[in-house]
Amino acid sequence: MQFVQGFHLLATALFVLGSAVVGIRLLWLAYRTRQAPELLLGAAIFGTAVSGYGLLIVAIIVRSTLESDVIPDSLVLLTAVGKISHDLGVSLFLVFVVSVFRPGVMWARGLAGGAMLLMWTGLIWGAAEGSFRIDNTGTPAWWFEYAIIWTYSLWLVFESFRYWTLMRKRTALGLSDPLVTSRFQLWGCGSLFTFIATAVASAPLALTGDPELLVRLTPIIYVATAVAGVCSISCSYLAFLPPAWFAERVRAGVAAPGV
Repeated sequence: MQFVQGFHLLATALFVLGSAVVGIRLLWLAYRTRQAPELLLGAAIFGTAVSGYGLLIVAIIVRSTLESDVIPDSLVLLTAVGKISHDLGVSLFLVFVVSVFRPGVMWARGLAGGAMLLMWTGLIWGAAEGSFRIDNTGTPAWWFEYAIIWTYSLWLVFESFRYWTLMRKRTALGLSDPLVTSRFQLWGCGSLFTFIATAVASAPLALTGDPELLVRLTPIIYVATAVAGVCSISCSYLAFLPPAWFAERVRAGVAAPGV
């Protein structure tokens, strides 16, 4: 179990650091191009994975070392910043989906707006009940917030693969760069792995009534979450910071006869 915990911690660190690299790269690109999609996506990645998930992981580790049940105010503040940053990042992802994949579509705006309203209602409601200091898992406020945190990435998956299908047709006609087309596929895969990691990490919530089964499955949950997280950031890295060998392979594959 000690090895599994170490592997999980290492994978978490790789995920956070990799997300920071990708997020900063996109923010720098947005600074140069003055384009909204790069700004939204870079800020969303940084908010959810770095200043959000990263700080929350630090808060959990620090809490596990406390010798008393009294939670210091500094730790409460760290948790608050992490939660707010994460939910802000989710909101930016939703804005990104609407502005890039569904511009001007009213149902998409309504869906994104409703999702953000539900999530922020849950966060504020939970904060009023002390969720930054105590665990509020299972409360109505918690369900409001996590219903969106669990599912928002599925919208990213759907839109990315839908657009990838359209771009493949353009690539076949020589109207699109194969590397740009592959970016939609990679982003869809990365979003799918994000959903898997979030879903698997939430598995213990369904096993609280069976402590023995939870203990047996915990190592599997740790490994699966770690692998999904590493796969997610790997897809994002290849999509937005593709190495030369990868770019050449993608373009060569499309150019090959019969492909």
